Amino acid sequence: MEVMWCCPNCRREAVFPDQPWPSDWACTACRFRATQCEGLVCLAPEIIEAASGYDPKLFGELVRFEESNFWFVNRAHLIAGLIRKNFPTARNFLEIGCGTGSVLLALRKSLPKLNLTGSELYPRGLLFARRRLGDGVTLVQMDARFIPARSEFDVIGAFDVVEHIREDEDVLAEIHTALKPGGGAIISVPQHPWLWSPADDAALHQRRYGRGELEAKLRRAGLRVLWSSSFNALLLPLMMASRTIMKLRARRSKPDALAEFNIAPSLNRVLSAVLRLEVGLTLAGMRWPFGGSRFVVAQRP
Repeated sequence: MEVMWCCPNCRREAVFPDQPWPSDWACTACRFRATQCEGLVCLAPEIIEAASGYDPKLFGELVRFEESNFWFVNRAHLIAGLIRKNFPTARNFLEIGCGTGSVLLALRKSLPKLNLTGSELYPRGLLFARRRLGDGVTLVQMDARFIPARSEFDVIGAFDVVEHIREDEDVLAEIHTALKPGGGAIISVPQHPWLWSPADDAALHQRRYGRGELEAKLRRAGLRVLWSSSFNALLLPLMMASRTIMKLRARRSKPDALAEFNIAPSLNRVLSAVLRLEVGLTLAGMRWPFGGSRFVVAQRP
C-alpha cells in the first residue's frame, strides 16, 4: 500500500519528493499553506494561543531534568524496549507531543535505524527539540486531533500526552489512520483516578485513566490491544506518600507541576535503580496490576 501525508485542512494527499512539509508547501486542492515559526513548520498555528492542555513555559524547566531524572531515563528505556520487542522491523516512527525531544534523542541513540518524526502543539517545545536533535529528525507543529498522514508510520507513540487532551478518542482514531496496516501504537498515560492530586491540576491533566479505560478506547478506535501493564509499580507507595504530602502543602501554596522531579542526586540514583529493575522485569514478561502509569501496545489490523 502506498503511504502518504495529507493536507491538514482538506485531507487531500500530499506527496513529497524529499523532506515532508517544505517551507513553501501549499495544498493544490484547498490552497492551505504551511506557515513558519522560527524556522519550524506550523500546520495548526491557529490553535496555539487557544490551547489549554499544557503550559509551554514548563519546557525550559523540563529540559533540565529529562536526561538524568530517574523517571524520564527509565521510561525512555522501556519505550525503546517495547519497540524492539513488538515492532522489530519498524522504520518510520512518529512521536505525538514530543515536547523538548528527550524520547526522540533516546531512540536515536538506541534505535539508530528508525526514521524519526516529532510533532508538538507548541513551537516552544520544538525549538528545544531542534537544538537537541539537529538535522535528520523531522519536527512539525500540529494538532494531534488531526494528524496529516494516512498509512504512513510503522509505530506511533504518545507518552503522557493524551491525558492533556479533552478529545482523547479523536487522537486515538487519528493514530489508527496514520499507522500502516500492521503498524503499532505505544501509549502511556497516568492511571488510577484515586491518585489525582495537585500535581495533576498543575500539569493541566484532563483525567487519570481508570482500569481498562485506555484499552477500551483503543479498541473503539479500531486498534487491537497486544499488551498492557502498569508502570512505576515498585515506587507506587512512595508516589502515594508524595501525593498526600502535596495535597497538604497545596492548602498553603500553589503546586509546582515539576516539583517531583527536583530531587537530590543521591535519591535520584536510588530511585533510578529501582525503576531500572522494574523496566527489566517488564520487558522480560512481568505485568504489573498497579502503578502510577499505564503502558499499552496496540496494533492496526
